[in-house]
Amino acid sequence: MSSSDNPTFDIKSFANTLVEDIEKNRIRLPTLPAISLEALLVVNDAGSSMADVAKIISKDTSMAARLVRYANSPLYRGVSTVSSVKAAITRIGFDAVKNAILSLAMRDVFTTSFRVIQDRMEALWKHSVDVATKATQLVAHFPHLNKDEAMLAGLIHDVGTIPVLIKAVEYPLLLEKEANLDKVIDKLHMPVGKFLLSRWNFDPQLVEVAASHDKLDRAPKGGEVDYVDIIQVANILSYQGTDNRWADIDIRKNAACKRVGIELILRLGEMQDEDDESQFSTMLN
Repeated sequence: MSSSDNPTFDIKSFANTLVEDIEKNRIRLPTLPAISLEALLVVNDAGSSMADVAKIISKDTSMAARLVRYANSPLYRGVSTVSSVKAAITRIGFDAVKNAILSLAMRDVFTTSFRVIQDRMEALWKHSVDVATKATQLVAHFPHLNKDEAMLAGLIHDVGTIPVLIKAVEYPLLLEKEANLDKVIDKLHMPVGKFLLSRWNFDPQLVEVAASHDKLDRAPKGGEVDYVDIIQVANILSYQGTDNRWADIDIRKNAACKRVGIELILRLGEMQDEDDESQFSTMLN
């Protein structure tokens, strides 16, 4: 196999092969846990109740524990601590529990049996959790947006990287030189993420997050702050102090930052709550 510094390496051909592999189930992609899919079917059934959803989730002790932690997280601080799945769903709200289930299922998506990309996958998950945490802090200032949706948007924004990493396992020289792999990921992760989330029937606004979060010159319809704006700003905050190219973005010149509000961003950047971030990480793992 060749790497992307070799003239015979063709990113377009790599992308076409990757999409074909996904369509024909020839690539070992992570999937949403069976218990999550079962719970989502119940949630989407108009005749279902909270008790029906609780019954399904309670069958999986790991998912049940995660949902209880979710309800007790900074997203849903309450006077008292909930300890049962039914109480957790009551606190979260039936309308929001779909996004909660998907958020909690994402940890299983960001796993791999390929040891050569395990470190990359773990780093990707850690970054996604950080972006999700920052997104929920930002979205609290925009009543037309939803905190659970922002959380999920943060977790899935880079999901298109996963199939690229898995396909790259077939190209040893591509893995050996991280700069080349990074170029391939930068080029493909948004269209692949859009393709993947569309196949998983995610809401259109979440598909748009995966498809557009790195487009620094984009403008939301109507000019109103949307989830792509929130995730773009959260990404910028997440990369501050690193050697990533996003660390060099001037928030005072970035269009999404201007829409979200420079003063708000600066204030949140100075008030990062490490305890909140730790709780979010514990909740999702």
